[in-house]
Amino acid sequence: MAIAIDWDSGIPLWLQVKQGLLRQILAGVYKPGDQLPTVRQLAVELSINYNTVNRAYMELEREGFIVSRKGKGTFVAELGTVNKQTELNIVEEIIDAFLEKIIAAGVSPDAIIDLLQKRLKKIKTKI
Repeated sequence: MAIAIDWDSGIPLWLQVKQGLLRQILAGVYKPGDQLPTVRQLAVELSINYNTVNRAYMELEREGFIVSRKGKGTFVAELGTVNKQTELNIVEEIIDAFLEKIIAAGVSPDAIIDLLQKRLKKIKTKI
């Protein structure tokens, strides 16, 4: 599960990196205690500026998802340390980015609501 950068989305690159890393952490690609790539490694891999990746890492650390250990690297934090408000903020960021993208594509708010209701029903039947 690689981080995909959408150059045309209008979503800031640092936020795309942050959301990509967060998805990987929440999906278990990176587990608590796992070391993340260095900021430089990820910047080279994604062909973006070091400072862009660094901002994503700083935000994830501020929110408690990762921890930096001087001279050792950056690691996934124990997820129990993330508070509920932080989790809600992350979800809101993802929803906002999603809504901005599909509204920019010309989908009406009513159509978005209808689609979300259908998808929720489908997901509920799987649970």
